[in-house]
Amino acid sequence: MAETYNASDPIEVAPGVFHLGVQDAPNSFNNIPYVIVDGNEAALIDPGSAKPEFFNVVLEKVKKALKGDLKKIKHIIVQHQDPDLCAAIPLVEVHCAPDVTVHAPLEAKVLIQHYNFKSKLHPLDDDDTLVFGDNRKFVFAMTPYCHFVGSMVTYDTKHKIVFSSDAFGGFTGMTDLYAGPDYPLQLTSFLGQYLGSKRALEYALKRLEQINAAYGVNLIAPQHGCLIKKELIPAYLEAAHALQVGGEIDSLAAKHGVKLGG
Repeated sequence: MAETYNASDPIEVAPGVFHLGVQDAPNSFNNIPYVIVDGNEAALIDPGSAKPEFFNVVLEKVKKALKGDLKKIKHIIVQHQDPDLCAAIPLVEVHCAPDVTVHAPLEAKVLIQHYNFKSKLHPLDDDDTLVFGDNRKFVFAMTPYCHFVGSMVTYDTKHKIVFSSDAFGGFTGMTDLYAGPDYPLQLTSFLGQYLGSKRALEYALKRLEQINAAYGVNLIAPQHGCLIKKELIPAYLEAAHALQVGGEIDSLAAKHGVKLGG
């Protein structure tokens, strides 16, 4: 199994599940779309940036993963509204099935529409499901304010994978596929900077723990950073619970003499 990713090849991290990672080395920031193939249909999760140097890499990897048949893509899933993960919707939809549907959290719909794509936009709510291919089932769990009110994670019931959006994302300038011993530091630097609410983080983590307890999780697949294997999930949950978030608020409050309540 591959341990790093590159600028040309998709990596099959589970049967029919392809990692399409793109490295943004100057910013120590890797963006990771995924495409999931089941039977004659496919779902693309977080298609990525519209910048040519990123989008062209993703497009070539999707072509390889789908053996050139992008018309298999019937569903584009967007887990929140940020441009690094969904600005490419109008670029990729022209290659997809004519009836491709974009799925996104209800609260993100108002912003995602401004990317000016033509496909149907289907809003999602907590515990909604999507069945495609040969009865492949995704379950969507809302994780509000982690880091946007319309944020969610996607659970693949077949291979027990959580596509975790920004949760468990990390800053890294490397192309490591899987999280290693240094990843808690990368996790801390990313979530500590991009999340402002400890309450929101705790809810998201406990919701993931519920999914793990009820159904099992074999892999956590974030939008940034590294995949987390099953055996390391408890340690990374513990590390995420220990995170302090919203530090930028505290530093500015101290600078300007602003007193904050609890």
